[in-house]
Amino acid sequence: PVETVLDDIPALALTEPEARMLSRGQGVPVLPVASRSPFKNISQGDVVCAMAGGRLVALAKIMGGEIRPFRVMNF
Repeated sequence: PVETVLDDIPALALTEPEARMLSRGQGVPVLPVASRSPFKNISQGDVVCAMAGGRLVALAKIMGGEIRPFRVMNF
């Protein structure tokens, strides 16, 4: 699976509503998502794997207090 190639990139767990937002190209506020994540040192410009239900939703960057998708997975 593609997730194994990306295992060095921090993964953030999204709720299904957050995952739908990212899959539509919308940003998601980073604070609620980061509070559920074991990665506490996420900062501006970092690349993250946005995950929901064990599947990769998008590759995203932390920008302006949001998780902004730059590559959305459609599978």
